[in-house]
Amino acid sequence: MQTGKTRSEKEKPLLNVGIVGFGLSGQVFHAPFIEVNPHFNLHTIVTTGTLAGEKYPLVKITPSFDVLLAEPEIDIVIVCSPNALHFQHASAALQAGKHVIVEKPFTVNSTEARNLVDISHKSGKLVFPFHNRRWDSDFLTIKYLIAQGLLGKVVDYESRFDRFTPSIKRAGWKYQQKEGGGTLFDLGIHLIDQAVSLFGPPEGVFCRLFNQREGSITDDSFDLKLVYPDLDVTLKASVFVKEPGPRFQVHGTQGSFVKYGLDSQEAQLKLNTKPGSKGFGIEPASQRGILNTGLLGKEFRGRYKTSPGDYMEFFNNVYSVITDGSEMIIKPEDALLNIRIIEAARKSDQEKRIIQLE
Repeated sequence: MQTGKTRSEKEKPLLNVGIVGFGLSGQVFHAPFIEVNPHFNLHTIVTTGTLAGEKYPLVKITPSFDVLLAEPEIDIVIVCSPNALHFQHASAALQAGKHVIVEKPFTVNSTEARNLVDISHKSGKLVFPFHNRRWDSDFLTIKYLIAQGLLGKVVDYESRFDRFTPSIKRAGWKYQQKEGGGTLFDLGIHLIDQAVSLFGPPEGVFCRLFNQREGSITDDSFDLKLVYPDLDVTLKASVFVKEPGPRFQVHGTQGSFVKYGLDSQEAQLKLNTKPGSKGFGIEPASQRGILNTGLLGKEFRGRYKTSPGDYMEFFNNVYSVITDGSEMIIKPEDALLNIRIIEAARKSDQEKRIIQLE
């Protein structure tokens, strides 16, 4: 099944992609990028719904995961199924000779994560954790400011991902299962991955989890501390924030950066804006963060231009790793560490103490 793209012996290979699941993740964060990227061909979508066929009439649609696995032309499988099925689907795809991209969370526990890494090594096929928020516009800006030394040595980092959903509506199943459910797995894993990519593995974890909504059997909100020797890292998310505060607050020995608002890519994708189109990933000037720095004795306080967000860079890296042997930006071991931190956070909440990471 082709969508107008063809393989050429003179050019780099075109990789055929199958997507498992067509909920928010498959619809918004994967299919649009595969559709417009010239290195990929959207070949098959596994779904029981009708929306995928309506949006992609030239793509093979099947309700059967086994049909996808048996398709010899498929090079990459993107796992967008419910969290508890990630290990099952990803491991089966690897063993069927496909490379795999796994939506977050990588797996629902560290044992599955380790096993998935082992299966990848034994199969000779690659598994890519999908942590697209490393390419959020605000996070890229913070990464640049830190790298340029404009904040000096960072001593305090706070990252929040808040919503106002006082009743369970969106993806309700995520809050009605203990394993792999809850806001810590849904949103917290993004915040953890971003922080650890900046500062490395923490020494320990301290966390409070809050179960606040009727019908929820797992955490709705959390307050998580990653413990470093001389750095205070606070990660928070709540479903009861109607008036949001800063998305990021970063303070260092030479300055501070405070940022409100969310990266624009998700909202643009939900409006069917194509990745790579004019203005995609570009934040309005009114939403720029405030930089206050005194580096080299020169004081500056004002709005600082936000870097463009670019989720496509994840997919470009996947392609270059498979075809050229480039280095993986997000490694399976990164995802394993994220899961271990979540497990430590849950243990910390239960035991009301700091949990040291081994």
